[in-house]
Amino acid sequence: MTPSRFLFHASAIGITGQITRPVTHPIPSVASALPHGGGYTTAKQDPGQLLEIYSHGGATTETTGNNKNGEHETTATATVLNLNIGNVVLLDSCTAYLSTIHPADGTQARFNTQGSFFKNLRIAGREIQLESRVDLHVRKKDDGTCEDMLATLDQLRQHYTEDPDFRTQFLQDAFAGNEGALHERHREYFPWRNWTNSNDLPVSKTLGVCVVPLFVVKNPSEPGFHVSGNVITVDNFGTVVLGELIIGAYQRRLTMLHADLGSPVAGQMAAACVDGNGGGVDP
Repeated sequence: MTPSRFLFHASAIGITGQITRPVTHPIPSVASALPHGGGYTTAKQDPGQLLEIYSHGGATTETTGNNKNGEHETTATATVLNLNIGNVVLLDSCTAYLSTIHPADGTQARFNTQGSFFKNLRIAGREIQLESRVDLHVRKKDDGTCEDMLATLDQLRQHYTEDPDFRTQFLQDAFAGNEGALHERHREYFPWRNWTNSNDLPVSKTLGVCVVPLFVVKNPSEPGFHVSGNVITVDNFGTVVLGELIIGAYQRRLTMLHADLGSPVAGQMAAACVDGNGGGVDP
């Protein structure tokens, strides 16, 4: 029997979004999108600026897709330089990296986010202290090599149910410890986080995905500066989400920085966004 065709899918975006106040202005985007047959794509985004609302030093994106030993592998990378949002959010650079391997037997794809990082992130005059969870999905073996771990939604769900220490850490990262500890503004902003504490992984009932923080903010909350997990809200500015990984049975999406601006500037911005998927189409 002739093997079924595989349709590759991966994309990478540098800067994207739209400002709605005080002016209406879509933020120009440049992206790399992988053709269905795989291969290699790359794009470069020139520096941009809008008044004193935002500026950036440009971005680069790249996607690849190839077959190896019967498996289908995609990668997506996006790097953003010198981002400045309203002189409140500033960073030298951030990079999102996502690789996805689709096994030959058609089971759920494995993924890896190693290579995703922030460099010199500052928000509201504070140097942001981040604790990475990028290695959460990789385990080192005795010989020093690495293997995928918790790299599918099913693996993550099983480990969450069976390991109480992991479950406690996950809830601490995603929900700031327990339902009562989650800041009120973040409870309103993320209604899915109003979860009931159980041994079941918090998965959206409508979309079938789990949201996993890849970074945890270690700065304490202060007046006007509210921290919950990977989320920071700054009074009279907006909410910033860092390192948000969305895992589904057939999708993986990573956004390194998302800013929801509320006052006096309104709009949304996202930096370094990547996703990977793919699958067979023939019967």
